[in-house]
Amino acid sequence: MNDSLDGYFPADVVAEVFGNRPATTTLMDCIFLPGSRLPRDLANQMAGDESLIEQQILANKPLLSTRQEKPYWKKGANKREFDAVTLQVYSAVCLVADRHLLEGIVSIGGMYEDVSGLTLRQAIELSKLNVMTEYLPSQYQSLLDTRMFSGIYDYFLVDFSDLFLFLDLKNAKPNKKTVLQRLQRLSQMLLVLDYENEGKVLTKYNTKIRLVDHSFIPLLVPDGIRSKGSITADTMTHLLVGVHRTFTASLLQEGSISRKRFLEVYPQLSGNHSVTDFAKYLDQHKREFLHGKYLSDLIRSYYENKARITKKHSTTLINNTMKEVLQKQDILSKDFNLILKKEMNSNRTDYQLIYIGDEDIVE
Repeated sequence: MNDSLDGYFPADVVAEVFGNRPATTTLMDCIFLPGSRLPRDLANQMAGDESLIEQQILANKPLLSTRQEKPYWKKGANKREFDAVTLQVYSAVCLVADRHLLEGIVSIGGMYEDVSGLTLRQAIELSKLNVMTEYLPSQYQSLLDTRMFSGIYDYFLVDFSDLFLFLDLKNAKPNKKTVLQRLQRLSQMLLVLDYENEGKVLTKYNTKIRLVDHSFIPLLVPDGIRSKGSITADTMTHLLVGVHRTFTASLLQEGSISRKRFLEVYPQLSGNHSVTDFAKYLDQHKREFLHGKYLSDLIRSYYENKARITKKHSTTLINNTMKEVLQKQDILSKDFNLILKKEMNSNRTDYQLIYIGDEDIVE
């Protein structure tokens, strides 16, 4: 950083300059579980095994563990040094809505080049926003002139108005509370990644990360508040969030879906039964691969890619997601260039995906 504190890119600049960079993960997507709550049979398994839950509470055993292998890791121009990755989750389990929030923050936030040598006050000044520092929570009031930022995180400044437009939510206190709860989970989950090549662990690449810095800082910028008399001690309009650089770096190497496409298409794909996350699964595949496949088979493959799903109610999960996809048929046609053709599949009604060309797909 130089004396003029250069190094902050406002959200509109980020969207323009980095619009073609990948915005969603294909490496860590498997650890974010579908649904709005912890799978019931996972909770029952933990509750029914005192020895297991003791080891998980003591962090001797993971809450979740899964292994990923991608064909393109082993060949081609971008061949990796590794051919498999084992991912283990400790401390907290995150859901697909947490993933969507994390990717949304990286996509719509203003971005700092590097704040590791700055104080909180300098980082706020760097944004050129009219932040009322007297409304900072007391724990950050005392840190205003402290170099509190970790060099292992990239920091993003997020406007709640923009974030909720992206998430298709009302800009209201209950939803802000939900965002803070999701960030709390993301900051508590410890993710251990073990990289392998031909069965041998590549110890130099093994990584332990928490996806979000535990200090996510609520800020108040009064400019957009119509009634200044409504401002209270817990009023917040922006968030300063640190995202682990392993995650942001993996978006470049292992990511999918451009930031431009993500911001234009995905606000229309909100739902309660994993339709947003399933759409990302579709979007990371070539349309020629999807052409001719049955919707139920693709949804089943999507669920099977996850580290854990509820086995007992898997049919219900698939059916609920299918209903939401059918409700989004116009978006599939307009933005994915895929139409659904009603067909019979194993003596039950299903839908075949038909690819109709990609001229109008947002890059």
